[in-house]
Amino acid sequence: MHRVVKADTETRTVVARDTTVQATDKATVLGTSTLLAGAVRHIADGDYCIATSSNFVASVGKEAHIDVGQKLIEKIGLLKQSIAGAKQEIVAPVVWVGSQQINVMTLMLDTLDVVKELAELTAAHTHHNTGTPENASAIRNTAYKSDGLKQKYSPVIG
Repeated sequence: MHRVVKADTETRTVVARDTTVQATDKATVLGTSTLLAGAVRHIADGDYCIATSSNFVASVGKEAHIDVGQKLIEKIGLLKQSIAGAKQEIVAPVVWVGSQQINVMTLMLDTLDVVKELAELTAAHTHHNTGTPENASAIRNTAYKSDGLKQKYSPVIG
């Protein structure tokens, strides 16, 4: 069975429609295709692909939720901007921010090491006419706080 329909315009009104295509379904629209619906659901038993040779714009009036079973990998050619109006959260057991070689989050741990070293040097320093500072033990205790902070944050920094 084969059917060919050619028309300049077509208007249909139906209450409900159920269509089963037992092989491939392909639509070629040379102009603009517009789907106006109360809700749209796309369900794919296999891969689902969207492609454009130009710009892609998505606009959501309320909330957007994306659930990915395993990995979400984004590859951006030039620039990615993420702008939040009130708050942005990045929550993970381990956080990596930076290049593939350097995690800039380790800068915090490195800074704690420097703070500890400065506190220890300050506590132990002397002048030719005096001994160590009178508050040397308090300065050393500050160095130990650095150890506690490093122990607290190092597990989440990749």
